[in-house]
Amino acid sequence: MKTWFALLLLMIAGRSFAQQATVTHNYTNIKPAEWIIPKTDTLSYEYGIYASAKALILKRKFGNYKSASVAYPKTLHFKDGIIELDIASPTGKAGYVGMAFRIADAHHYETLYFRPGSSGTINAIQYMPKKKAEFNWWDYEAEKYQAKSSLPLTAWFHVKVIVKGRMLTVFVNDQPKPVMTYSTLDPDLKTGSVGFWLGNSASGAYKNLVVKTF
Repeated sequence: MKTWFALLLLMIAGRSFAQQATVTHNYTNIKPAEWIIPKTDTLSYEYGIYASAKALILKRKFGNYKSASVAYPKTLHFKDGIIELDIASPTGKAGYVGMAFRIADAHHYETLYFRPGSSGTINAIQYMPKKKAEFNWWDYEAEKYQAKSSLPLTAWFHVKVIVKGRMLTVFVNDQPKPVMTYSTLDPDLKTGSVGFWLGNSASGAYKNLVVKTF
């Protein structure tokens, strides 16, 4: 009986470990052929250098406050996990740059974006889901969707995001305390890829994307 009980405990422990095991997806070296990256008459990209670092740079020719674009790996399937990346806003105060997760396509995803021009205010960070062609950010201006953070105007900053179920926890520049927690992620957006997001800005720079799924 004791032997059977010990074996049962080992099985339970093994199952628990398997459930908690993580898989790391490293996109530090971006291969454009393996990504969906927007490229049209008004959108383009380059894999170049920004602030002395190799980066994917998304570019927009014309401003449009209802526009938003995402670039993401084709085969990544993300539900819960940890996302880390570095972001910079070459346009400074006019920058709207960020990341997206649970990306189904160009118009269905959840995003967390940053406004360096609003550093130190409640408008520095904003979460919102996107589920239609127009980017309706004005529907998510309540304080519960936003958070205060100190962001550099044009320099790189590091972002770490933990997603679990409907909970979102955000850290900036390796600070020990989160700058944002949000507990009601959109229930309609359950799984998808993870990638870079560019809002109504002339450009955004992105690097060192690492995604851990569990």
